[in-house]
Amino acid sequence: MIVIGFSDKPEEIWCVAGWAFRQLRDDVLSQYPQDSEMAEEFALAETQGGLSVDLLESELAARLTDALQRVARGILSGAIRSGIHDQAYGNAQTVEEYRKGLEELLTVLSIAKPNQPEKE
Repeated sequence: MIVIGFSDKPEEIWCVAGWAFRQLRDDVLSQYPQDSEMAEEFALAETQGGLSVDLLESELAARLTDALQRVARGILSGAIRSGIHDQAYGNAQTVEEYRKGLEELLTVLSIAKPNQPEKE
């Protein structure tokens, strides 16, 4: 399990299987290939079992939060194609589990960052 935390409150922490975190990382980085700071934070998160967004420098935290939200919404709406479809494990059940995980992430984000404007 790996977490993305936006605070130390349980309702502001997204906890998922490692494969789902790595898939989200890949999907985000495919949309933001030039953002080396985000890539470094994702890599560090894997070694530490989580990403504490609330502990990041504010500009990076805002950029990462926006990217997570934009990519999750884009995948769920069909505007962004997830790389999960190209994975050996990307069967219908796994894709559905990933989609549910993205919905949960958006719920966590709506609690943690309630004033975030809706973006597509």
